[in-house]
Amino acid sequence: MRPVDDPGVPSEWTSPASAGSSDLVSSDSHSDSFSAFQYDGHKFENFSLCPEGGTTTSAESDTGSGPLQSAEEQEVASLTTLHIDSETSSLNQQALSAEAATITGSESASPVQSALGSRSQTPSPATLSADHNEQKDLQLDEKLHHSVLQTPDDLETSDFPSECCSVMAGGTLTGWHADVATVMWRRMLGILGDVNCIMDPEIHAQVFDYLCELWQNLAKIRDNLGISIDNVISPSPPVLIPPLRILTPWLFKATMLSDKYKQGKLHAYKLICNTMKRRQDVSPNRDFLTHFYNIMHCGLLHVDQDIVNTIIKHCSPQFFSLGLPGATMLIMDFIVAAGRVAASSFLNAPRVEAQVLLGSLVCFPNLYCELSALHPNTPDIVVSQFTEVKELVIKTILSSAKEEPSGPARCVAICSLGIWICEELVHETHHPQIKEALNVICASLKFPNKTVAHVACNMLNMLVHYVHRLQLYQSDSPLKIIQVLIATITHLLPSTEASSYEQDKRLVVSLLLCLLDWTMALPLRTLLQPIHPAASENDKTEKSVLNYIYKVLHGCVYGSQCFSNLKYFPMSLSDLASLDYDPFVHLENLKEPEPLHSPDSERSSKLQPVTEVKSHMQQGLISVAARTVIAHLVNHLGHYPMSGGPAMLTSQVCENNDNPFCENLELSPELFENPNLQFFVLNNTTLVSCIQIRAEENMPGGGLSAGLISANSNVRIIVRDLSGKYSWDSAIMYGPPPLCGLSEPTTFMLSLPHQEKSENASEPPAYTEEMFVKDGITLPLKRRLRDTVPTWDTIKDEEDALDELLQYVGITSPECLQRTGVSLNIPAPQPICVSEKQENDVINAILKQDTEERDFIEKHFSDLNMKAMEQDEPIPQKPYSAFYYCRLLLSILGMNSWDKRRSFHLLKKNEKLLRELRNLDSRQCRETHKIAVFYVAEGQEDKHSILTNTGGSQAYEDFVAGLGWEVNLTNHCGFMGGLQKNKSTGLTTPYFATSMVEVMFHVSTRMPSDSDDSLTKKLRHLGNDEVHIVWSEHTRDYRRGIIPTEFGDVLIVIYPMKNYMFSIQIMKKPEVPFFGPLFDGAIVNGKILPIMVRATAINASRALKSLIPLYQNLYPLTKRKHSEVY
Repeated sequence: MRPVDDPGVPSEWTSPASAGSSDLVSSDSHSDSFSAFQYDGHKFENFSLCPEGGTTTSAESDTGSGPLQSAEEQEVASLTTLHIDSETSSLNQQALSAEAATITGSESASPVQSALGSRSQTPSPATLSADHNEQKDLQLDEKLHHSVLQTPDDLETSDFPSECCSVMAGGTLTGWHADVATVMWRRMLGILGDVNCIMDPEIHAQVFDYLCELWQNLAKIRDNLGISIDNVISPSPPVLIPPLRILTPWLFKATMLSDKYKQGKLHAYKLICNTMKRRQDVSPNRDFLTHFYNIMHCGLLHVDQDIVNTIIKHCSPQFFSLGLPGATMLIMDFIVAAGRVAASSFLNAPRVEAQVLLGSLVCFPNLYCELSALHPNTPDIVVSQFTEVKELVIKTILSSAKEEPSGPARCVAICSLGIWICEELVHETHHPQIKEALNVICASLKFPNKTVAHVACNMLNMLVHYVHRLQLYQSDSPLKIIQVLIATITHLLPSTEASSYEQDKRLVVSLLLCLLDWTMALPLRTLLQPIHPAASENDKTEKSVLNYIYKVLHGCVYGSQCFSNLKYFPMSLSDLASLDYDPFVHLENLKEPEPLHSPDSERSSKLQPVTEVKSHMQQGLISVAARTVIAHLVNHLGHYPMSGGPAMLTSQVCENNDNPFCENLELSPELFENPNLQFFVLNNTTLVSCIQIRAEENMPGGGLSAGLISANSNVRIIVRDLSGKYSWDSAIMYGPPPLCGLSEPTTFMLSLPHQEKSENASEPPAYTEEMFVKDGITLPLKRRLRDTVPTWDTIKDEEDALDELLQYVGITSPECLQRTGVSLNIPAPQPICVSEKQENDVINAILKQDTEERDFIEKHFSDLNMKAMEQDEPIPQKPYSAFYYCRLLLSILGMNSWDKRRSFHLLKKNEKLLRELRNLDSRQCRETHKIAVFYVAEGQEDKHSILTNTGGSQAYEDFVAGLGWEVNLTNHCGFMGGLQKNKSTGLTTPYFATSMVEVMFHVSTRMPSDSDDSLTKKLRHLGNDEVHIVWSEHTRDYRRGIIPTEFGDVLIVIYPMKNYMFSIQIMKKPEVPFFGPLFDGAIVNGKILPIMVRATAINASRALKSLIPLYQNLYPLTKRKHSEVY
């Protein structure tokens, strides 16, 4: 057996490869109890860990006794004492039980026990293993047994051939080797003795300060193990890893020292937190965690605020994301401690870290409805069930969002509120504090610190995606948010116009765009609902919220002086005061100065100075943004998305399409020679192209004419303005075909006698038309039941059509009767004054006249003067000018009038106009972002293995599906983000769009990787993106350098957790300003994960673009390009 003064190779140099999974909890082979850990003679009783992180109250008793120990060991009262044998210079862990060797500060749980005996230079590992196996009281299953770390003490001699091992390991090699260096290092560390016995507090603090430095070196060594050198193949896990928990016995004991050793205690707490917030290669066993949690419990409740600050600072942000068994027992302690930090008045306190810890807990209460946790009111081990965790967390965050003196900390608090609101809306809890959280966010829009105000604006932008759920919670909440935005812009506009700082103007622009998003998200019937602000009580007219929106936009365009006229004044903050919303909720000012500008990035520092150019660009920024919003609302409100889909916002038609005079597929100088095309500018804001094209023929449904008679040419008008490009086709309509075929009846009517023509002229057109259907004979219209007009089909052969019609007219229109009560079909009686002789004379005269007329016609029928010239219908004439119908349409619209001469101008056709047209058409009419998405599987440490992934886990695929909808790249008409339509960059990819934003996701698993050229092209697309989203299922943290690129300024890394939640890590360059809603250390539910990550990525992209000098958003740039055309 090994002598006590020769530990050999320390058991802490462990192999993660031998531990089948880091999720396994290493357990001692003799006892599951932790009776060896004592504080002042008191054991931890009635306290153990449950698999879910909860606790049980059943007492665990010691199982068996340890091996025979020396008298010196029996005098040791605590496991945390490290005894150093100065003669042998070896580190000996003094233990009261066999399990002590497992707990005292190692990554491993080596079953080897040291026993007293004579010193042996080359002990036999096989002999020691046999002795150890004979003393085991509790047999471990095979999986857990192999998870226990192996060292030369418990390996067979065959594992270390004598010719390749050092003498210390049982071999024949002499000199320096890894195991020799390890033992020497440990012995040199052991020379220090028990460092907690140092009497001088300063020296004690210096020693622990060095231990912190030593641990940092060990941590760096561990981080550099298992890293791919060539970035092509991921190496196997290292055989041995540094003993990162070797110092914990000293650290645990140091926390129990008196306040005299405060500085050393602070170092000890710091090192304990740094050790345990790392990803553990081998999970510590229950007894170790029990002791660790007790140390943390006492430290978080300590009266010394410095100790609390140290723990909060160094446990944040990864503590709850590691998934340590039983970590949720400290939730109440951390909530109380973070609240103490937030309530303190010291700015150098870890205020941001405290808010991060609180923000990481907002999704836990909906997952754990009832939590078992240590009671935060006593340092004793008292486990209680808590159901008010949510209320306590939100109460603390709300207080911080209103009173936090640190700007970054308040930003985190506001982001936490936004995440919590989304969490509650998704779970439909209808929590009453949602109103208060919305109130705080809305009130923060006018906060003096513009960074805080921007974050609050981003939260409202994110909530647009939950507008329908918000309406279910409170139907008037969306309208209330719109009113808050209107009143806030009205409040900020006068001071912003007088300010010379760009941040002030950009805040108002952000509020305008946020107002646009909320307006587009609501249906038109909601926007047209009348509202009654307090200021309009005397105004009896009801005005809709859309009316107030246009009022505030009008003020932004023409200046805040418009608000002095009550007719144009929208509403003030005081008008919104109600029981649900307090616009003047008290917000404490920050106690730190706000930077006037962000630090210069590497790319921006090369283009300084740009102060004069920036000041010129700032002029009119708000006005241009407001004009853009107005144009967008006029064109798209109630019309988005249209039948073309969300990717199709504006027209893709150009002047060369359907142009009979142009054969090129692209805009070219050939257009300027086309006689059917002219360019105009209207009001110096709109570019109008008028082109005459051929009319469509044989179109199903009639095309533009829809079966009507029209000209043989159509007019196409292409309009370009701030909101995009639109194309309209118009045709001149002459009327329906039946009205255009009356040439025969017209000719017949001309041959009728004058008297008959005059009578027919007074009749309705429909009656006149039907008169000539049957050779000029009036159609017999009949009504049998005297309630319908009689028609030819309903009249019998024996009935007289005229008689039936006269009868019907007389019955339905009695005012037409010539004699009262006598129908029109009854002939008038014979005149009394006319005799039979007179009647015969009249008949004979008529017959004689008829005979003479017939004789005259037969005699003079061939005379030319007796024949009338036939009148032919004029043949339609085609216009000689190819621009005729365009000119006609412009004239009808009044564009050629003298009144429009000052606002409607003809443009010259030249190369400059063509160049600017191409530039305008190449620019997107919406804000665009391209974001890379990577999948990292277990064990992947190199670029090649990550880029060759063709798929991921089901959770990853669900996440990608939540980022946007799949689009076919071959026919996608929206923003492409550099991807190709020829399938070389994949067939489909996720895409997301609103009426103002387009996002193309470059997903690594969607792009082909079957060849070196494909990998190169994939890396080019992914690496050039400034924002990377990384889904990592690896047990180690993702490293930025795995994907080598100059870009990738922001990395959003997602780590799935065991409880089906997701931990977020955000890595960004120092010069990148704060963005939300997610922050480094956030933990969110899977239901809100895709939307949160997408919103964070978009805000990160905007933050990066804001660092580019002379960078302009879409709207001022489009305005400038239009001005260059004019």
